[in-house]
Amino acid sequence: MLIFIAELGDKTQFMTLALSSRYRASVVLLGVTLGTMLVSLVSVSLGAVLGGVLPRALMNICAGIAFIVFALLSLKQVIEADHTEEEAMKDIKQKVHHPRHLWLTIACTFFVAELADKTMLATVAIASRDKNYFAVWLGSTLGLIVSSVLAVIAGKALSQKLSGRTMHITAAVIFILAGVLAIWHGLGER
Repeated sequence: MLIFIAELGDKTQFMTLALSSRYRASVVLLGVTLGTMLVSLVSVSLGAVLGGVLPRALMNICAGIAFIVFALLSLKQVIEADHTEEEAMKDIKQKVHHPRHLWLTIACTFFVAELADKTMLATVAIASRDKNYFAVWLGSTLGLIVSSVLAVIAGKALSQKLSGRTMHITAAVIFILAGVLAIWHGLGER
């Protein structure tokens, strides 16, 4: 759920919306799903390595701080928006020219766009604390896919009813709550 909410209003969600307005939804979803599965696998692997090296209490505190930083970054996007959502989608549409093997192009584009993104870093933080790596991978993957499906099916309706600003503020509040809880647990384990 955390990954799903973090992805709302994210650049990759707008990329998915833009691509689905130009190409078949099934091709876009195939590419997004493959890219999502790979970026979630990389994220969980990084989290597993970090979680094995650092003490659990320290990882909880670091994850909590990271979630709060993600919240601040979300709020910063609201304050310093230099592109409207429509301009961002127009830029993405212009960058995709080759429909041959489009699913692979979309998968690679989605993977690269998610690298070091807040959803990837959140997955790393969660995997560093929770040793059920398959569940973290599956949850992260499903959160990103559901967000992408939302972009394909109802993205236009959402953008008319909920502004990117509202989605970023909601994500920020949830990240702050998750961050405070993680820090609380980390301090309790000391």
